[in-house]
Amino acid sequence: MNRFVKYLAGLALVLILLFLTSLAVTLIFRKGDPFHPASRMRTAIWLSKRIVAETAALPVSIWDPYKERHRFASTGPPVHSGQMSSGFSFSNRESLQDFFNTSADLQGAVVKRFINGSLPGARFDFYYQPANEQLLDSLANLYNLKELKDDEADDYAVLTKTMCWLHDKFHEVSGRRKESLPEVDFNFNALDILYRFAHGERFWCSEFSTTFVQCLAAIGYTARYVMLNSQTGGHVLCEAWCETYGKWIMLDPYFNRIVTLGNEPLDVYEIHRLLAEPERHQRAVIIQHGNILADRGEKDFYLSLFRNLAVRMRNDWFTNRYPHWYPLSNSVMNALEWQDELTYDNIYYKHETNRLEDLYWPLNRVRMAVQPGGDAQLNLFLETFTPNFSHFLVRYNNGHGISIQNGFYQWKLHPGLNGLEITSVNQWGIRGRPVSLEIEWHPQGKM
Repeated sequence: MNRFVKYLAGLALVLILLFLTSLAVTLIFRKGDPFHPASRMRTAIWLSKRIVAETAALPVSIWDPYKERHRFASTGPPVHSGQMSSGFSFSNRESLQDFFNTSADLQGAVVKRFINGSLPGARFDFYYQPANEQLLDSLANLYNLKELKDDEADDYAVLTKTMCWLHDKFHEVSGRRKESLPEVDFNFNALDILYRFAHGERFWCSEFSTTFVQCLAAIGYTARYVMLNSQTGGHVLCEAWCETYGKWIMLDPYFNRIVTLGNEPLDVYEIHRLLAEPERHQRAVIIQHGNILADRGEKDFYLSLFRNLAVRMRNDWFTNRYPHWYPLSNSVMNALEWQDELTYDNIYYKHETNRLEDLYWPLNRVRMAVQPGGDAQLNLFLETFTPNFSHFLVRYNNGHGISIQNGFYQWKLHPGLNGLEITSVNQWGIRGRPVSLEIEWHPQGKM
C-alpha cells in the first residue's frame, strides 16, 4: 500500500512539473528572443527537455524494458584460458629485468625492449555499433564503401577520403533544403538519409554527421557524433579514431573540413583550447576540400563554434533502436558535456566532465602482463579495448605469425634473441597499435 501511495505521489509531482514547464515555455515564447542562443526561451526549452528526460529515466532505473534486448559490441577476448597466479606479474621493462636478474631459470636474460599499451580510463560507457549487423553490410555494398579503402596507405587517408566522398554525395543531386528541421528518425539510419538525399531532400549538419558515422562503421572504423554550441551558433560534426596519429580527430562532413596544427589533425577538444591560446589559434589551419581556407573571418567564426562541446555516447543506432523517451535515445541523457573555464554549463545535458580521459580514451590498444611459467617459459596475459574485437595477431622476430582468440599465451624462450609483437584486430581486419617484447637470453649468462 505504501508503495502504491508513493507511486501516485510521484506521478502527481511529475504532472505538476510538466504543467509548470509547459506554462513557463509558453510565457517565454511570447517574450523571449527566439534567435539568440542564450535567450530565455531557449533556456526554458532546454530545462523542459531536461525535466521530461529525467522523469522518463526514473522508471527506467527501476525497471528497464529494453535491458534484455541490448546487443553489445565485444571489446576484448573471452576469459583467459590460463589462470594468472597470485605471484608477481610484470608490465614494464624495469620490473621484468629485475625479475630476470634474480631468476634461477632465466638469469642472464636481458630485456631489450618492452613497449606496452594502455587501456581506457573513462568513467562513462560508450555503446559501440556491433559488427554483426546486416544493415552495415547493406550500406557498404550498396554504396561500394569498401572501395574507399583500396590503395590507401593508412586509416587517415581512408577517413578523409570517406568524408570527401560523402560530402560530394550530398551535393551531387540538386534539391531544396527546407528551412524547418527535417523529419528524421532519431534512431539514425544512413540508408534512409542517403536515399532521401538522392531524391532531392536536403538535410542539416546533424544528418551529415550521423550518416558519416555509420558509413565509417560499415567499413570497420569507429566514429562518434559531437555537438558544438556558442554565442555565434551551433553545429554538429564527428570525431573518428585514427590509428595513424593514435588519437581521435575532428572530421566535418558538412563543410568537408579538418583543422590542423603543425600538419597534425586536431580533435574537437584541441580546437576548443585554441580559443584560449591566441598564438596557436593563429597558426591553426582549416583544410576544406583539400585546400587551406584563406578567409580569416570565416576561420575565426568557424573556430568560435567550438566553445562548448558534448559527445553522444553511442553510435549503435542501426542495432539498438529505442523510443525517444528512453535515456540512451536522447542527447539529454546520453551525451557527455565538457566543462572548463571556457565553457558554460548547459542545463540541457545531464552528464558533464572536466576529466579528459572521460572523453578521449584510446582504442585498439593491447595491455600485456608477464608472469614466469617455469622451464624458460613466460605466460602472457593480454587485455585490449578494441570495439568488435576479433583476435590477437602474434608475430615473432623470425617473421612467423599466429592468431589467438583468447587473452592467454605461453611463450617459450630459446637461447639468443627472442622477440614478439602483438596487435589486436577487429572483425574487419583492421589492426590497432602493437605492443612488443624483445628478450636476449644466453643460458650461461654470456652475451
